[in-house]
Amino acid sequence: MSSEFDPEMATSSQSFIMPAGRSSTPGSLTNLPGTEKPCVPFIEEDSFSDVILIVEGKRLYTSRTLLSMASPVFARMLTSTETKGKKEIPLAGKTYDHVLELLYILHPAYQRRITDQIAFAILPLAEEYQIWNLKQKCEETLLNNLNAEKNVKEDLLIRSLHVSDEYKLYALWTKCLQLCSKSSLPLQALQRNPEYENLSKFLKSMLEAFKGNGEVYKATSIVNLTESRRDGSSRSKSSVSQQTQTRY
Repeated sequence: MSSEFDPEMATSSQSFIMPAGRSSTPGSLTNLPGTEKPCVPFIEEDSFSDVILIVEGKRLYTSRTLLSMASPVFARMLTSTETKGKKEIPLAGKTYDHVLELLYILHPAYQRRITDQIAFAILPLAEEYQIWNLKQKCEETLLNNLNAEKNVKEDLLIRSLHVSDEYKLYALWTKCLQLCSKSSLPLQALQRNPEYENLSKFLKSMLEAFKGNGEVYKATSIVNLTESRRDGSSRSKSSVSQQTQTRY
């Protein structure tokens, strides 16, 4: 069963790093004279914060080391001549809740569990900032959810197919096509789902072709198409990498 992504989760159910010898109950700290309430991670500045990410006009406090170790794109960004000496780094076009969720996942003290909805939310960030291990974890989460459910929800299936195509997640792509090609799932049911319109013309035409041919044809076509797309992506990988380096 999929878990819904709650934008308020990042601020309403925080985990705190408690100093040694102090109570683990946040409320008890305010009742003790001479004690200080621990900082809310990333929302408030602490002794490890040395950079501020500005997202949707709001501040997120984090560490240059954390960002640089997780992402080569962040590493180049934070050491570039334009941002090297700056305390605040704007992230234009990003969603505050998604970046906050990303920080919780990257930080070794929290390592937030990735649900399917969180995977959908942070996959664009993992792709843009080249956090390949996180991208793989997102794919594994979606694969596990598809494998775990006997009756896969059409919304989860189509969204998974969409992101697998957009972010070149080949294992997930193959699994989604296998599920979509089953005779128990009519094409009309897929087309009625609002997420169907987000699929590329290529995927739509492929699904229509699968529904009109036999099971052997479908299985063979899925394997051949997966290999073809993997080979095509490998040839263009160096070009994409060069474009990203030029950007930062």
